[in-house]
Amino acid sequence: MKHLRSSYRLVLITLVCTLYLVSCTKDAIETYTVESVDETPINEESQDKDFITKYFMGTEVKVKLEDDGTYSLAGSDTRLFENQLSDSPGAYEANPVPDDGITGLALVGGVRKWSNNTVVYVINGLNSQVRSELQKSFNEWSGKTNIRFKERTNESTYVTISSSGSNSNSGVATLGSNGSRSFIRLGTRATAVVIIHEIGHTLGYIHEQNRSHRDNYIIINFDNIQDDAKDQFFKSSSASLVTNPLDLNSTMMYGSYTFSKNGRPTITDLNGNTYPQSQARISSGDIAGTNAVYPGGGGDGGGDACSDSKQWSSSTQYKVGDRVIYQGRLYERDFSRWNFIKNCG
Repeated sequence: MKHLRSSYRLVLITLVCTLYLVSCTKDAIETYTVESVDETPINEESQDKDFITKYFMGTEVKVKLEDDGTYSLAGSDTRLFENQLSDSPGAYEANPVPDDGITGLALVGGVRKWSNNTVVYVINGLNSQVRSELQKSFNEWSGKTNIRFKERTNESTYVTISSSGSNSNSGVATLGSNGSRSFIRLGTRATAVVIIHEIGHTLGYIHEQNRSHRDNYIIINFDNIQDDAKDQFFKSSSASLVTNPLDLNSTMMYGSYTFSKNGRPTITDLNGNTYPQSQARISSGDIAGTNAVYPGGGGDGGGDACSDSKQWSSSTQYKVGDRVIYQGRLYERDFSRWNFIKNCG
């Protein structure tokens, strides 16, 4: 896939995710967008015969089994693991009851945040140029949000950042935190524009142009899209949004000419105008959304977190990053479950 550009919506599709085994590449995608883990394209058009039907966060998606055992989600550069998918929609509970983080959602991995707002990483086989671009990308996220990066010592949960072997400005990433299995794979010419976007997937975000309400903000010109890339522009009905408006400046948003087959724009605003290419930075929407999903305090519930949080209610629809009190314990909403933080009082 190539390089993308998008606005930060809730990762979860975040509770959510969309992907297609077409690495994000600068040549094909000019901009990015940040979204949550819930934006997977659904079956709006025929898919490649190798794709099969599964359910992600209760929504039907098309996926393809790759050689490494992960699944490409149609329409994205993200990868899902088998335990993040299910064979029926009933395996997912959209509004689970907090119980020390052990809920029915444990049966379906869904999307998980990084604990303590910290992405632990291992670098394997990157050339010096890509390493330099990677550090720029770390600095962009950590300098503007609550996200921190730490090189692994003995942590059991981490992401391996390695070379894909492709001589291109491209990348592919798994969605969210996945124990020791998470990865980001980068082309040998990957720049910070692409890497910042792939880090967004690792944080649990998907592509902006897949939002279910995107037609209120942009026009998708399917006649200009390469035939084998049309599924990357399908809408998703399963995304959980952290920010409401679509963000053309997001690191998760595709560019106006991404996957064009004729030099004409694939995406424009409602007036038919193109928008600037993505740059090596996150947008104000990306920043606000990330700090909502990964609130300050590192997720440890420090300070007056217990007194500042309300009692959990079954009638309330919570967002990722929300904190509640349940049976005397403090919990924080993850993409697909509640995480226990500490006992209160």
